[in-house]
Amino acid sequence: MRNENIDSLNQYLNIIEDVNYCRFEDSKKHSVKQEGDLLFRGQNQDLPLLPKIARIENKKLNLLDKESAMLSELKIRGGVHRDLSLLDTWGLLTLAQHYGLATRLLDWTRNPLVAIWFACKELSDDNSPHVYILLPHWDIGFLDRKDLTNPKDHVGFSILRPQMEDARVIAQDGWFTVHSVSRKYGKFVPLGELDHHAKGMVKIKINPNSKATILRDLDKLGISYQTVFPDLEGVCKYINWQSDNL
Repeated sequence: MRNENIDSLNQYLNIIEDVNYCRFEDSKKHSVKQEGDLLFRGQNQDLPLLPKIARIENKKLNLLDKESAMLSELKIRGGVHRDLSLLDTWGLLTLAQHYGLATRLLDWTRNPLVAIWFACKELSDDNSPHVYILLPHWDIGFLDRKDLTNPKDHVGFSILRPQMEDARVIAQDGWFTVHSVSRKYGKFVPLGELDHHAKGMVKIKINPNSKATILRDLDKLGISYQTVFPDLEGVCKYINWQSDNL
């Protein structure tokens, strides 16, 4: 996995430009199919790239059965807020993931500015912000949601493109990686742990002392709580942030 360190938004954008250039050069050199967009994920810590359901520490529990049970409960309890009957299972998983349910999905975005905003948005001194870039190749294909209707039949890793199930998904240009228990290892394997995936990934470490400056620069470019969360909660959090940064 390629590793980089940055102190500013400008350095970050320069790295993305270089990654884009290099992947097209590699395509010519090695005949690797790299059609599609780069995907980005921002985290406030350098933690394994695992979905929330995989972080539940209970070895006796079948985590994907748990996910299925929670989705069934969501259909019962969530119907008062949304018409969930219009969604297929992957659409329901997308919505559940965005509102905090533990699922097999891991959030990504096509917008590199949104990713670095998520990495930097918490100004705690204990944070170690990182952005991860996933190149569109190396054994991770797109999930065909019409062909694969039952998540229990999914194996390995896939990329899921949402069908704009929610305003938050649209605002964040959200995409997902879909994770399943490895048949070889009998557990969820973090994305990037295996060499053949890691070769198609980049990890960018952000200087924690630069977070406040990066957030101000992002605000000038239209990336803030108000735009990433286009609802009243986002507006209120943006006003809080703005009042602290006048």
